[in-house]
Amino acid sequence: GILHTMFHPNPKPVVLCISGHDPCGGAGIQADIEAVAAQGAHAATLITCLTVQDSSNVYEVLPVQPAILLRQATRIAKDYPVAAIKIGLIGSAETANALQQIRQLLPDIPLVLDTVLASGGGQGIGAAAYLEPLIPLSTLLTPNRREARELSGGNTPDACGAKLLQKGCGAVLITGADESSHGQVTNTLYRNGETRHWQWPKLPGDYHGSGCTLAAAIAAQLALGEPLTEAIARAQAYTWESLQQGFRPGSGQFIPDRIRP
Repeated sequence: GILHTMFHPNPKPVVLCISGHDPCGGAGIQADIEAVAAQGAHAATLITCLTVQDSSNVYEVLPVQPAILLRQATRIAKDYPVAAIKIGLIGSAETANALQQIRQLLPDIPLVLDTVLASGGGQGIGAAAYLEPLIPLSTLLTPNRREARELSGGNTPDACGAKLLQKGCGAVLITGADESSHGQVTNTLYRNGETRHWQWPKLPGDYHGSGCTLAAAIAAQLALGEPLTEAIARAQAYTWESLQQGFRPGSGQFIPDRIRP
């Protein structure tokens, strides 16, 4: 009550992060929590799946019962003023159905959909088919180039962006790190006939959790009230710095250093 408002005039905005759990802490829900916290927001979390993975690959995906996710989200939505939603690994068509119902609970806030179709090691862990109904519910999609082609059937990034916008999402950010050359990574935003490019120096090495980090940081910036283009710009700068400071705890990919003192 009164004490709360005296000491916390500006509570941290809440981002509802919905993703899988990565036991090695590089990607998934831990990436979301760290990236959201680093922007100054608070992550409420729903775990869509447990996984068996290391810093090289994903070996098993074990979905959580979708009804549990819906019950969790219902409690959170009643208790917290959720300011944005971020969705990562979904894991099953039944879970995607539950996420549509969760969107109905929280209809008018930004939703960032990170279209996870494979792990960093290249193993397929998502299905484009069950992402389809979530696309029109999304404020922003953040596919890499290969995912954009798989979701849209387009060949070039421009064609993919146009086709994904036709499916009803608000905007599409196609990231280029998975297919970059010439020492540059180009990320491109498609939105209402507007196209915006950002270029970043290509970093050496492969990273585990870069896409999760970017999408969660964007969602947090939107929760903080930033306009979409500004949120995307800030989140990219944060993600690039996290990757530049990345570390390699195991024998596989580097982990972004998302929380730096």
